Amino acid sequence: MRILFLPLLTLLLCASASAQLRADIQKDTPVGQATMRVYGGEQLLFQATTSGLNAVTESKFSPDGKWLLNIADGSGYVQLWDVEKGERVKTFLSQSSRIFGADFTPDGQRLLLDFSGSKGMADSRRPGYLPSPTLWNLATLERIAFVYNDKRESFYDGKVTFSTNGERMAFIRQSSHSYGPVSVWNAKTGAHIATISRLPYPQGAAQTGGAGSVDARLSPDGRRVLVQYVDSRLAEYDAGTGTRLKLRGEFSAADAGAALEQFAREGR
Repeated sequence: MRILFLPLLTLLLCASASAQLRADIQKDTPVGQATMRVYGGEQLLFQATTSGLNAVTESKFSPDGKWLLNIADGSGYVQLWDVEKGERVKTFLSQSSRIFGADFTPDGQRLLLDFSGSKGMADSRRPGYLPSPTLWNLATLERIAFVYNDKRESFYDGKVTFSTNGERMAFIRQSSHSYGPVSVWNAKTGAHIATISRLPYPQGAAQTGGAGSVDARLSPDGRRVLVQYVDSRLAEYDAGTGTRLKLRGEFSAADAGAALEQFAREGR
């Protein structure tokens, strides 16, 4: 019988200055299962064959190279692997098939997950069917907190920015028909810090209600946040209070992207 091999799912990530980590997942080997090989440079670190790997849609390594996430969006689970031991140490299960986001903090000590949690993860502050990020301690594999506030601003849909020092994180609540505000959170405790309001349109503009945000970056120290709006303007804010510090003006898409990345690296 001829076996059809699906394309390899490959992720290249620099784990340190001297080595690269790579996860190759070859699906339906054997049929109904998948084989994952994890490499450090050219060296095979470990190999695993399980049925759960067959549904993986994305893989991510932690910045320190200690952890590997296998995300099965469409099947409703996220696997956490210990790279050194070559073992799967935890599987996070969603009530729905969607995995909206899964990201490591810059120091590799915590994990941010965004999906509709299992019944065992219920939180009386929100309806159980709503997706809400949760923050996890990777050393203990225990949940630190739900990342949630009453305004439901915590749905980041896989688009999160962290300050370089790992103290704060920010994301934008977006939907298919609207762009929401930027919300800033404590990346260690999950506590809400501030919300960046919509940016009022210039006087005389045809639009009303203020421009929604499409992208944002925190400064390396997490004290300021630079926000890009739907009308191509950039504005800088105090990340602790949400107070606007500076309106930078209107930028092309390319220039706005470059300005955001420079701000994240250098804070200017």
